[in-house]
Amino acid sequence: MTLSLNTQAILLLTTWFAKAAKSDPKPLTPTEWGRLALWLKEQDKTPAGLLESGSPAAYLNGWPDTKITSERIEFLLGRSVALSLSLEKWQRAGLWVMTRSDADYPSRLKKHLKSDAPPVLFGCGNRQLLDRGGIAMVGSRDATPEQLTATTRIAGEVALQGFSVVSGGARGVDEVAMLGALAQEGTVIGILADSLLRCATSAKFRNGLMMKNLVLVSPFNPEAGFDVGNAMARNKYIYCLSDAAIVVATSKGSGGTWSGATENLKRNWVPLWVLNHPGNSSGNAALVHLGAGWLPDDRFLAGSLFDGTVATVPTKDVETSLFNVTSLATEALAIAESPASAYVAAEAAPPGIVPKTSAESEVMTFYDFFLKHLETVTNGSPVTLENLLATFDIPKSLLSDWIKRGIAEGRIQKLIKPVRYRAVKVKQQALDL
Repeated sequence: MTLSLNTQAILLLTTWFAKAAKSDPKPLTPTEWGRLALWLKEQDKTPAGLLESGSPAAYLNGWPDTKITSERIEFLLGRSVALSLSLEKWQRAGLWVMTRSDADYPSRLKKHLKSDAPPVLFGCGNRQLLDRGGIAMVGSRDATPEQLTATTRIAGEVALQGFSVVSGGARGVDEVAMLGALAQEGTVIGILADSLLRCATSAKFRNGLMMKNLVLVSPFNPEAGFDVGNAMARNKYIYCLSDAAIVVATSKGSGGTWSGATENLKRNWVPLWVLNHPGNSSGNAALVHLGAGWLPDDRFLAGSLFDGTVATVPTKDVETSLFNVTSLATEALAIAESPASAYVAAEAAPPGIVPKTSAESEVMTFYDFFLKHLETVTNGSPVTLENLLATFDIPKSLLSDWIKRGIAEGRIQKLIKPVRYRAVKVKQQALDL
């Protein structure tokens, strides 16, 4: 593995090799390296110059950052023996090294992360796949058998439609998604937080690597073991190398999947979709409340996920609970045609039954508003009871009562195999009559 002096300098400055003593200076973080690289460029200098000059301190004359001292730089650059031994081992395993200065370094990482993009990527396999994009698929290490089955199916569909699956290689959803795509001879980008060297020689990935359908990369030492911090840091690279992302399963408020998904929503890197999961307590439903979209149950077209144009259930804010009177009253008043329209409190009548007198004929009740919202929710595709529970955030017993009433009044249509529901619009009712 012959490396340029620039690459050698970057590796020495940013990479862990043998286990270091606690007192040893730490390699530069991506952010720290970004600051130094920018300064070198502004001074018309190169990383290689730090090795060629013979005096890094003199070469860094005028460098203002007191956290990255010349003593720290000199120590890191002095690890050439450790670098040589590591490179020899990695080369025997078929690994390669890529830095931000290389022409084929993923432009997507630079675009989204700017100077925080990882300075070095270690990898094996077809590096040309790295900038192709695709559909990220992530999820819990402890997903249910049903969720893993869905993961295999979706990953296979993504592959058959000609898109890459992007994932993290961890046990559970990540690994199953990658293997599901490879089984359909699709292409896969795996961004690993640990054990790249071991995975590069693993039998489960051997065929994908040989067929050039797989690339495995890591911003960390290829021999590094699992580290929670590295796993959290790796998540952003999965999203930034994709065009859209699917969360199969996550716990609410904790774990790497939740952390990565919420960071993506905050940074707005790519559209985020969530596999339908029954119950309001799941992290999946919570992500939808935060701005993600439910993954379409049918008519699945991977490319349509890129711009967020297809969703069987529209995204909802936490404020859309039917028991949040303030937000719903505002929306209901906007929908109602009569200026005299107002809400009738849900507790003013037995659950599911809101009597109307002649004086109340123009009043929009919670039930009326539910039906109005249902038209939007089921526009184009019927949805399950679990979908509705997650969307409206009301007790199941009350929702069931309203559905029964809607069916009896011809306002809701029930479909079977599987059981799903959709609103019957007023015009459609007239035609049915």
